[in-house]
Amino acid sequence: MIFDGHTHMTSELCSIPGLNLKFEWNTMETWLAADPGRKCVVMPRLFQFCDSARLNVEFFRRLDRCSMKSRVFPFLWIHPDQLQRDHFKQFAFSGFKFHPSVSQTTLTEHRDILALCEKHKKPVLVHCGRNEKSRIDYVLKVNEEYPDLTFICAHMGGLATDLIIRAYGLLLRSNYVDNIYLDTSGCFYPELIQKAVKLLGPDRILFGTDRPFHSYEVSLHTVNCCRFDRKTKADILSMNLKRVLSHT
Repeated sequence: MIFDGHTHMTSELCSIPGLNLKFEWNTMETWLAADPGRKCVVMPRLFQFCDSARLNVEFFRRLDRCSMKSRVFPFLWIHPDQLQRDHFKQFAFSGFKFHPSVSQTTLTEHRDILALCEKHKKPVLVHCGRNEKSRIDYVLKVNEEYPDLTFICAHMGGLATDLIIRAYGLLLRSNYVDNIYLDTSGCFYPELIQKAVKLLGPDRILFGTDRPFHSYEVSLHTVNCCRFDRKTKADILSMNLKRVLSHT
């Protein structure tokens, strides 16, 4: 069983000229159909200057036509300055995506959104990476204020190896990390995933690929290279995310 917790659906409304990175609905449906145990989290692909509300309207309309809809868990991803409270009622979604460097803002500036996610029991998937606004530091500044809100720190909390190691140091010294999970997307160094399991426990690591920006096959191979026992591997590849989303 594979539960991919981090995929982006491409759209003609938001594309990069000259860059043929695509993960389309028919590709996703073919991947799901190949194994009845497969599931995935999907979200629209945004860039800094786009009409993100319009993209989400298109995204959820297309989701309604998906032949594998029962195995697809949509996350709402709208730029914070374009988000309206009504969007939490307009769209039926399983989680909320926050990308600080794309939206050019930080979690600490949007406690209203975090309060809404906590109220509606929606986990928050936060991009963590090289941009200063995307450092895991901002998650650790607010997560204690929302103990009932789940934070999923993408890319093992850093994306680049040095930032992932730095993130582990911050997590180790933090007072409260019970509501923090890490996803494996963009991490291709098995030892870093092994260290995360030792740091947070096998129940707090989630498999993700970041398709189309990274390869599903390589992402899965990295987890396989960790040589975890059968239960730990099953937890990371599917069961942990299934438990996280069971409350949404």
